[in-house]
Amino acid sequence: MTAISARTAEPHPARTDLSPAGLLAAIVDDFRASATRRRGLAGERVIDTPAVLAHVTSVHSADVNQVVRARLGGGRADVEGAIDVDAAIEVDAAIAATIREFGGRPFLWWVGPGDEPADLTDRLVAHGVGFLDEIPGMALDLADLADETASPPPAELTITPALDAAAIDDFNAVLSHGFPEDFGDDDATAAIAAGTAKVAAESGYREPSGLPTRWIGSVAGRPVATARLHTAAGVAGVYTVVTVTDARRRGYGAAMTRRALLAARDTGLRVATLQASDAGRGIYGRMGFRTICRFRIHEWQP
Repeated sequence: MTAISARTAEPHPARTDLSPAGLLAAIVDDFRASATRRRGLAGERVIDTPAVLAHVTSVHSADVNQVVRARLGGGRADVEGAIDVDAAIEVDAAIAATIREFGGRPFLWWVGPGDEPADLTDRLVAHGVGFLDEIPGMALDLADLADETASPPPAELTITPALDAAAIDDFNAVLSHGFPEDFGDDDATAAIAAGTAKVAAESGYREPSGLPTRWIGSVAGRPVATARLHTAAGVAGVYTVVTVTDARRRGYGAAMTRRALLAARDTGLRVATLQASDAGRGIYGRMGFRTICRFRIHEWQP
């Protein structure tokens, strides 16, 4: 497979197409651009072929090894219900070849809009790439987002952009406390944190527009919540909305998301996108996000 260096994407002009097709493209394009962005990690490369788009590293973590597009063609039944056996064999061979690209390291495989064949989920499971969850891709017209006068953040929460190395350390600490199950490998955790710090510093801690990339929420001086923005696809892509376990259900995630998106709106962005976890779906719905598509997440573990 063809591999290229991990990407530092040229920013897309701000998107204004609010049609279902326009919002679908916004969600998918930003997700894929974010997943294949440069992370500053060992062995980092992007596989980008007509069949597969994937981000591959030498780090032993599924968070930084992902397949985010697969158009493997055949294996579908024809109108009479017959399967093209040769095409099905080619699909399975392509799946096996993609799995080998990760060199025995854990990875995620996202099955999203436009991916094929239609039975890709079943085929991945048959190859040992287990099904984890199905989650919505959601979008919001930022013109409809209520400001903090109408929806103020919790009084005790202080939200600030992460604009120096110490703030990035705080950001990473919240992630590891918020999802300890994803940070069980100390070497991988250290590598990801170091890569994040390196790339953040090189970018001046901001998106190309000047908008801060990462945001920290603190209570009594303790960092408890995070949010990350990604704008390369011409939208405000929301990622890494995390709250430490002992500070959840207090409105911090919604407040973090709103503050970051209001800042994005002030730079001229019109559309916000995200993929919602179980915990966040209702929250984002109340903010005005609506479901446009769905992603199925698979994971391979050694």
